[in-house]
Amino acid sequence: MREFTRGQKSKLQDLTATIDLTVSLDVQAPGSPEFDISCFGVDEQGKLSDDRYFVFYNQKRSPEGEIEALGPRNGDREVFEVRLSRMPPKIQKLVFTVTLDGAGTMSQVSRGHLRLLSGGSEVLRFPFSGGDFSQEKAVIVGEIYRKDVWRFAAVGQGFNGGLSALLQHFGGQEIEDIAPAPPPPAPAAPPPAAPKVNISKITLDKKGDKQVVDLKKGGGARPIHINLNWDASAGGGKRGIFGLGGGGGAPDLDLGCMYRLKNGDASVIQALGGNFGAKDRSPYIFLDKDDRSGAASDGENLYLHRAAEIDLVMVFAFIYGGASDFTSVGGRLTITDGSGDEISIRLDSPDRNLNFCAICTVRASGQSVEITKEEQYFRGHREADKRFGFGFRWGKGSK
Repeated sequence: MREFTRGQKSKLQDLTATIDLTVSLDVQAPGSPEFDISCFGVDEQGKLSDDRYFVFYNQKRSPEGEIEALGPRNGDREVFEVRLSRMPPKIQKLVFTVTLDGAGTMSQVSRGHLRLLSGGSEVLRFPFSGGDFSQEKAVIVGEIYRKDVWRFAAVGQGFNGGLSALLQHFGGQEIEDIAPAPPPPAPAAPPPAAPKVNISKITLDKKGDKQVVDLKKGGGARPIHINLNWDASAGGGKRGIFGLGGGGGAPDLDLGCMYRLKNGDASVIQALGGNFGAKDRSPYIFLDKDDRSGAASDGENLYLHRAAEIDLVMVFAFIYGGASDFTSVGGRLTITDGSGDEISIRLDSPDRNLNFCAICTVRASGQSVEITKEEQYFRGHREADKRFGFGFRWGKGSK
């Protein structure tokens, strides 16, 4: 494995014998701000002449899967599968970028890297940190480009603007910023219009905000993916579901849900008690793991495989240990529907000394589901159940 520095370049053939690669990026900063990682597929003029090759949170895949964003994997924040063997000639360069969404600058980055992997083995790593930047909110981290053969360049170039500024730099425009063009003064043909890209995010900010997801849009092949993540660095608090046992350390948040299906089946899915559900049999709701340390970059994940059969799902998080309430953990939920669109919910109105949060509800009607931000805090499962009316019997639990 070779470690690159800023400005260093190499032919890919000097690194690996294959041109179908994995590009993996990570970036970390205090307070766990939200970073967006994207790939721009540009032409020989360095412009985004075909917006289908802009792979980002609203578009996870290029037309034939030449570039595909897989999400967090193996401790990295975003992983791309890059199939250069399929890349059309019009795409001459792939530009991998990181942008900061919200307040702050890239100087806050504690560490970051881009890795190239071939056949699962790391062949190149380019590390970077906030010391490389000042007031920038976006960074071009690296490029894979054609120059007689495919090559890689470690760039590390900053931009003062965010994703919108990068989009404009590569010749694209946001849909919401486009005004009708005035008529041309002469009959000469106008220049080609810049590709129009919607980079807006779906965020449920306030309690009661709703978003409808069309189950037909994704073809029903992919489940609704619910991801819970939080700040691993916060600590110091009671431990155990009843606040017993002392402890502290990194917060241990548990993701789970109370559900009722249209056929009347109802239960609770959570790590506490070991009920992780199932994806290939009823209830077709599955919890992937119990991240006790917050060390997993992809947090905890809940999958709704047959959402049309849901009467009510209440998605919750509770603090098993490491913190007394949600005020210090920076909890955030991301819901990805079957077509790859993301809905973000931040736990930004916590109540002190309450360690259970009903984050959102999911209700199905016909070929769509309605997701509603709840963000209601309770003393525990029993109190939340009473509010949402599932009617379960509760006892002590452990894990």
